[in-house]
Amino acid sequence: MEELNKQEIELLRSLQKNSRFDISDLTERLNMSRTSVYDKIKKLENEGYIKEYVAIIDQKKLGLKFTVIVNVSLNSQRIEYVDEFLERISNLNEVMEAYVTGGIFDVVLKVVVKDPEAYNDFVANKLSAIPHISKIQSSFVMRYIKQTSALPF
Repeated sequence: MEELNKQEIELLRSLQKNSRFDISDLTERLNMSRTSVYDKIKKLENEGYIKEYVAIIDQKKLGLKFTVIVNVSLNSQRIEYVDEFLERISNLNEVMEAYVTGGIFDVVLKVVVKDPEAYNDFVANKLSAIPHISKIQSSFVMRYIKQTSALPF
């Protein structure tokens, strides 16, 4: 994969802010033709720089007002146990993000649910049903300071 040029970087920055771009604005800002802009976008998609286009939905408007950061320790780091855990949490709709981490905990999850009762149900009936969990520690989000999907490049 070749290094990105200034126009491609600016195009990616613009698409991060709003993937429903105004082609006239982009052609003017990047000093490129419409065809060139579309060709660059297709190239960036084909090379995997652009993975997908999504709408960012206001979770509170959907009644999903309770966000929890969940730290999970497994009782064994055997690869088959870790793989099973990761596969199972990948299929849980409440899990918005999941990271394998180094340090005290093995996995960090971001979980979004309606309320504390829904979180209790999630832990009791879904998360705890996954084998090889030794510890679950929950931190409840009180206030959002910064949420972004834009990468700092």
